[in-house]
Amino acid sequence: MKNMGFSRLVIADPVIYDDERYFDDEARRMAWNAADLLDSRHIAPDLDAALAPFTFVVGTSSRPAPPARVAGPRDAAAAIAGHLAATRSGAVALLLGQEDIGLTRDDQSRCHLIASIPSSDLYPSLNLSHAALLFLYELRLALCDSGTSALPRADRPTAAQIDAFHRRLEEALDALDFFQGTGKAHMMREMSALFNRAALTQRELAIFEGLVNRILWTTGRSRRASSGRGNGIIRC
Repeated sequence: MKNMGFSRLVIADPVIYDDERYFDDEARRMAWNAADLLDSRHIAPDLDAALAPFTFVVGTSSRPAPPARVAGPRDAAAAIAGHLAATRSGAVALLLGQEDIGLTRDDQSRCHLIASIPSSDLYPSLNLSHAALLFLYELRLALCDSGTSALPRADRPTAAQIDAFHRRLEEALDALDFFQGTGKAHMMREMSALFNRAALTQRELAIFEGLVNRILWTTGRSRRASSGRGNGIIRC
């Protein structure tokens, strides 16, 4: 990271060793002159908390899960640079999975874009540090080459806002009995991936929020009206 000029490191749900000093000791031994990055790292309890502040998340995987939008490292870097230019913010995350299993399908569904290195089919998996270096190198080139001053601003919702919307959407779809005969977890993962690929603006998210709120209000009204109680007056 430090080679390429990046310094914000967030670690989600890290492994806890019996010896609390083991990670720091081993990491410092390998980091050489980058101990300052370790000292300033942020530890998040889970992936939700880690991604909450970000408006654009690019996941990395040698096995992209359909129907993800997939790009090579150079195109992914260009997409990140474009988002930064359009939003005038640094709220972008490059998400890398753990060394042994990478990103799960659920992890990938949280991403707006999946970046994949076009490696050999005989051995597609890269060492995590090597993969990170390749992505950050391309990102450094894209950021150094990009001109941002003339691009319009587009406000994007954070991952926390999107997650909250997904929970309300699930509640609304439950109210409509939408999940009958379908795998609820699978369907919500597909919807999460769909909305993330769409890269909604704040205004677009507000439109969908209004739709969800209307569904919840209407289904609540219908159930109260059909209960047969009271004089038929709906109190909201």
